[in-house]
Amino acid sequence: WLKDCKCEDHYINSYDGLKLHGLLIENHKTNNYIILVHGIWSNMKWMIPHAYDLDKLGYNILLVDQRGSGESEGQYYTYGLKESFDLINWTNYLIHKSPKINIIYFGVSMGAATVMMTTKNILPKNVKCIIEDCGYSSMKDELAEVLINKYKILKPYPILNMFETQMYTKLGFKFIDINPAKALNNNDIPLLIVHGEDDNFVPYKMSKIIYNNQKGYKKFYPVKGASHAQAVLDKNYFVNIDKFIKNFVEK
Repeated sequence: WLKDCKCEDHYINSYDGLKLHGLLIENHKTNNYIILVHGIWSNMKWMIPHAYDLDKLGYNILLVDQRGSGESEGQYYTYGLKESFDLINWTNYLIHKSPKINIIYFGVSMGAATVMMTTKNILPKNVKCIIEDCGYSSMKDELAEVLINKYKILKPYPILNMFETQMYTKLGFKFIDINPAKALNNNDIPLLIVHGEDDNFVPYKMSKIIYNNQKGYKKFYPVKGASHAQAVLDKNYFVNIDKFIKNFVEK
């Protein structure tokens, strides 16, 4: 499918001098563009199955390699903090190419944190809605859950405090700076929250925190039996996403 697409590699520079890579797929004469944002320890190729289904629904798509992933430069992840500025740069890049386009943010896992973190800023009016699938409510709480559930460390906070000290010394930010749920406190851009009820990596309960923090229009789509980032296997996944987007853009 991808070989037959009308697609092209694009590159931009981040605010701190990194070269970032994206793949733009424009198979349709439409103003509706979805920016797909992948999770940690992966790259844009991980989102190609999403792109396939969204292309069938008539959307143009930008797949991005987050910093430190795929063809994008960078040594460290920042769990959605600096990545959110990169996403805004991609947004402005697309708008410069086509000023009248409608943009939908769609992120999974850390990509979901990235799209939510953008809302701390004033976004262009071209950004019509946001879809976050299994995003964490805060970096600190997510790391605590991993230490407790995966490594059976019942008192994670001494370790997290040491980690935060190292993170601040080397990268210049703290846990308080990476709180996607709090970023939504002043967000009026419509938000679709997707989460698998059996997620044992980013706990399902975090989606409730995100829902309660979103200021503007919001819709919650829980998926029974789905583990982390596996809600996409639900037969109604793209039906519900397409229905949500259509509330805010014209086909």
